[in-house]
Amino acid sequence: MNKKKSSISLLLVAALTAALTGCGSGSSDGASDQGGSNKAVLEYYTWTDEEDYMKKVVDAFNAKNSDVEVHMTTISNDADEYNTKIMNNLSGGSKMDVYSINGTSSLGLYSSKGQLLDLTDRIKEGNLDVGAYGPSFQDITGVLTKGKYYALPYRTSEYALFYNKDLFDQAGIPYPSQMTWEEYAELAKSLTKGDGADKQWGGYFADWLTAPLGALQKGATILDDSLDPVAEWLDYLDRLYYKDASHMSYKQMKAESTDWIKQFESGNVAMLVNGEWTLNMLKADIAAGKTDMKFDMAPLPLPEGTKDPITVGGVSTFIGVNPKSKQAEAAYKFAQFVSGEEGESIIAESSVLPAYSSDKTKEAFIQATGIEGSGYFFEANTVVENQPVEHIDEVGRVFNEQRDLFLFQEQDSKASIQNFLKQRESVIKP
Repeated sequence: MNKKKSSISLLLVAALTAALTGCGSGSSDGASDQGGSNKAVLEYYTWTDEEDYMKKVVDAFNAKNSDVEVHMTTISNDADEYNTKIMNNLSGGSKMDVYSINGTSSLGLYSSKGQLLDLTDRIKEGNLDVGAYGPSFQDITGVLTKGKYYALPYRTSEYALFYNKDLFDQAGIPYPSQMTWEEYAELAKSLTKGDGADKQWGGYFADWLTAPLGALQKGATILDDSLDPVAEWLDYLDRLYYKDASHMSYKQMKAESTDWIKQFESGNVAMLVNGEWTLNMLKADIAAGKTDMKFDMAPLPLPEGTKDPITVGGVSTFIGVNPKSKQAEAAYKFAQFVSGEEGESIIAESSVLPAYSSDKTKEAFIQATGIEGSGYFFEANTVVENQPVEHIDEVGRVFNEQRDLFLFQEQDSKASIQNFLKQRESVIKP
């Protein structure tokens, strides 16, 4: 598990380019000899963080299909090891048939290099319900892969509001529900008290959370001509960090290299804006005895005037087929199972948010998390966090540089936006 891991480094792009020109290692780790058996034996690769629940999916598929047997190989995703080895396998003669893809940047890279089988005709002929993956999948497919389907999603990410029930009980304040960002700011201010070691923060907004959530909820992005909603979001963060001082400041978080989950678990933070992975992290730490906090979750706050719940995130993890696989149909069958209701329900049973939304996957997820509020993830409209376009990683990098200067109080939001616009132009039109 990691925080927001959709970006792929320039190092990986270089690695793939080298591999495609014959510099791959030729690794065939995990490939099995199919011998003379009529059973299709598939080699499936994913990263180590997914081993626990994906093994359950593989076992369920194997038990259901006598004509196909899936062997799973996991690779560490530390320091981009996973992507590097997958790239080498794709170009080096490995018998890898099907593999997981971490993030939209990786999906765009692999599909553009011809390293994913085009599944469009199979999906259309089979009348696959792609609508069950939500609008973010269509947004990504329409822009990133020009309307073609090169992979199917099986995990998604969404932001929500997590809160410490004990701190609300002590303050005699009702637990939060759907509210606006203005209401959130006021609530956070009312829950902030004390000094030094006894400091209680009304909220915590992690320093690595760079997406302009409120702007994205309004339909704005950092690629727009007018960045007024983005500037408004920056000023809002300034209010939380410095004017209201209801959140640990950006400067303090950076200076002390604070761990967001430990801060929340310490019991001195009332509310935390974060992603769905927070559920598993909190549950694991409670089970391990690292914290005894009682928590729940509420919808992500909304901009003023917005009625329906809107969160930020989108499908984030995919499964695709190696175009060189000699078992393409069997590999697609497995990909369908992983990303379909049955496989997704197994994933949901591990408190992992599935991309496929249905009553069955929702029930499995809520039952697994034990958090009634987690049903919100299936009810909110989701807008894409990272726009699936060329150069978005570089655009995001220059935006974050200007955002940092603002949050370190070295320049105002107007200067940050103006400087970003100039730098963005050079990135998009080199």
